[in-house]
Amino acid sequence: MFSPGFFKQRFSFGTWLLFLSCSLWIGPVSILANPEEVVVVYLENDPDSTEVAQHYAQKRRVPSKNLIGLGISPSTSISRVDYSLNVQGVLLRELQERGLMSFDVEVDERSRNPAPPKYRCTSSKIRYLVLCYGFPYQLQKDTNLVEQIPPNIPNEGRRNEAAVDSELALLPQLGHHPFWGAISNPAYSATNSALLHPTNGVLMVTRLDGPDKDIAKSLVDKAMQAESTGLLGNAYFDLRNIKEGPYRPGDQWLTNMATISRRLGFSTYVDNQPETLPSTFPMSHVALYGGWYSANADGPFYLPEVEFMPGAIGYHIHSYSAASLRSRTHGWTGPLLTHGVTASMGCVYEPYLSFTPNPGILLALLAQFKFTLGEAGTACQPFLSWMNVVVGDPLYRPFAKDLLDMERDLERAEDPLLAWVIMRKVNFHLVNGRDETVLRQYIIEQPITRQSSVLNEKVAMMFAEKSMLRQAIEWSEKALELPTSFQQRTRLLLNLAEWKEMLADIKGAIGHLKQVESERRLYRDLLPFREKQHRLARLVGDSEEMDRIKKELDRLVPTSATNDTGS
Repeated sequence: MFSPGFFKQRFSFGTWLLFLSCSLWIGPVSILANPEEVVVVYLENDPDSTEVAQHYAQKRRVPSKNLIGLGISPSTSISRVDYSLNVQGVLLRELQERGLMSFDVEVDERSRNPAPPKYRCTSSKIRYLVLCYGFPYQLQKDTNLVEQIPPNIPNEGRRNEAAVDSELALLPQLGHHPFWGAISNPAYSATNSALLHPTNGVLMVTRLDGPDKDIAKSLVDKAMQAESTGLLGNAYFDLRNIKEGPYRPGDQWLTNMATISRRLGFSTYVDNQPETLPSTFPMSHVALYGGWYSANADGPFYLPEVEFMPGAIGYHIHSYSAASLRSRTHGWTGPLLTHGVTASMGCVYEPYLSFTPNPGILLALLAQFKFTLGEAGTACQPFLSWMNVVVGDPLYRPFAKDLLDMERDLERAEDPLLAWVIMRKVNFHLVNGRDETVLRQYIIEQPITRQSSVLNEKVAMMFAEKSMLRQAIEWSEKALELPTSFQQRTRLLLNLAEWKEMLADIKGAIGHLKQVESERRLYRDLLPFREKQHRLARLVGDSEEMDRIKKELDRLVPTSATNDTGS
């Protein structure tokens, strides 16, 4: 069971893991994912759940004997009694009868009221369990269960509700732990993937789920696409700037994740404001996202223009992030999946921060040790039989290819995604101290740069960081002439407005802000944006523009509040 000493020991190991993952670029490759090690569990009387299971099995070539249909109905939650009889009991029997797992069984024959049998997995042909769309994810609290709980256990640990997925993870040692509380994960922080095996007490459980069956099916499609090209895009981390107290670890986890992201060569953006990112934040081409702590998806994730790349990994820390897993708007896991995330995690009930998955360890295991999502998603959880779920294809290996292989394959295929590999290479060398001027020139000389708004913007940002704003403006304007994403275009225009203002090209800055206004309705109702437009118009004495913006300011705030605008 949980104890303060356990946390202290595990946190120090996680810090070591972070150091190791940041020290190397190309790490050892784990054993290749084997589809014969996967059991797919679905609802046999539900067409949608069946369709998801069949789609996954076909894509990953899972043997037919590894598909198990259960007779329960689609739902979000299940009682402890129904779970024991119709999920746990049926799976145990099916796995044994199909020759997929074997157990030693302990039976107490001496007592008049014998306890249920205890199982210990002795051999197993499988390592992963995939739960398909419609399968319940909340194991309800059962007040009728009578268990002897030690008196020193606080009320927070006396709970017997849990995530179905997390409870099933301990199927290989069924009966050896109580229903109440959280159970220490024997595979926590493991860096040897072979240890993640039922004979060591843990079954790796993920689910293909989300707001609808098509989203659930897409999780394997996008995972395989990212495995083919490599995980590409930008990284965004939304911290809270917490310096001390019980919530400090959340910021540390995300900071570690951002550090690893930079070492991997992703263009990494970190926000340290207490609030979540504003809805106007131009978040483009998202490969990695980590943040906290808002009850429901907000900011950029509230809008339809979120741009997740195939294979994107997104996780928002919140007590009830997956309590509404199939909602498009409530919580975080469902909305992130709706917007295109390929792999995520979440909590179905209140878990308490120290009992939640560590996203820094997740990314380190995926990237440095080339773990699958099933392996890393299991090993980043300090406790099982608790509240956490992992959503995505368990065989997904986002970092199966190193950058050299990715570059070779994309170059051979003349794939425009090559631009992102060049970006990662340059970022990797930048973070390791290589000369920025040389790397900037390297990008400029690449033939693909002429067709890539992404690389043109990168050159612009590298000039801007050296306060070479005229060159930054030139390259940003080149980027705008090429195909851009919606969010990227907004970012380019806002940067151009800022840089031109700094160079006293006020009319140019006004023009770019007008472009943003015309293209993004959201900015029309943003008071600071309108105030900036009014200030710039006043600087050049553009009375017509001042009058136009004054009307907008009067619409947004009472007239008395705009008397100091100088109009």
